[in-house]
Amino acid sequence: MKKYTLTLLLTAAPLFAGTPAPVASAPQYNSEQGWILGVEPMALRPYQSEGRYNQNTYEFAGRGTIGYQFADGLAIKASYFGYGSDITPYAGASGRVSVSDIDLVVSQDFKPSEGFKLTPFVGLDWATFNEGYSTSSTATGTKFSGLGLVAGVDVTRALGNSFSLYGNAKESIVFGTTDENYTRSSQTSTDRVLFITQVGLGVQYDYCFSNVAANFRLGVEGQWYGGASNTDSENTGLAGFVLGANFRF
Repeated sequence: MKKYTLTLLLTAAPLFAGTPAPVASAPQYNSEQGWILGVEPMALRPYQSEGRYNQNTYEFAGRGTIGYQFADGLAIKASYFGYGSDITPYAGASGRVSVSDIDLVVSQDFKPSEGFKLTPFVGLDWATFNEGYSTSSTATGTKFSGLGLVAGVDVTRALGNSFSLYGNAKESIVFGTTDENYTRSSQTSTDRVLFITQVGLGVQYDYCFSNVAANFRLGVEGQWYGGASNTDSENTGLAGFVLGANFRF
């Protein structure tokens, strides 16, 4: 009996000695390798926290993306976004607001479950924000440019018949310099941090032709620029519609 008990204890010893448990690998999503090209025409309308963008309308904006997708789901992408619109801050004044940014990011595709795809990304963001308006006797303007960090995620959920729901979110923290004009002869330059938030959602349709994988998107998008407007840290927002086409070849 003692011999049997000793043999059992010796056999089970590794269990009590902290034998490592198996660790599941991340649900990495393998993809077809190739170049990435994306085009997103947009119709956006500007808003301002003090309501100074009177009589504003939807104006054309656009985003373009180019990159390379590796077979293990890793990708490197560069994108450009640009927008500009005339504004009427108050009676007798006219002006314009424009924004742009250039992202360089690294992303990784994951597939936590069937029909669900998750693509987080991190990288660098170069951003500009310009706003100005004038009357016959005065002129006020803000010009910001800087470099910072960006992080975000793109999510798709398959619905069937090649249709999916998509959602994305992106946050940038940009460090730069703001040149401010209070009158036609006065100008100051200060260091500033600009926070940029972007969110979008909509419907996606996947399609393949001639060894090219493509998806087409129709959705809405909102953007928030924290503390950049009106030379006194007011907020600016852009909101509207987006039509996207993305290709891998």
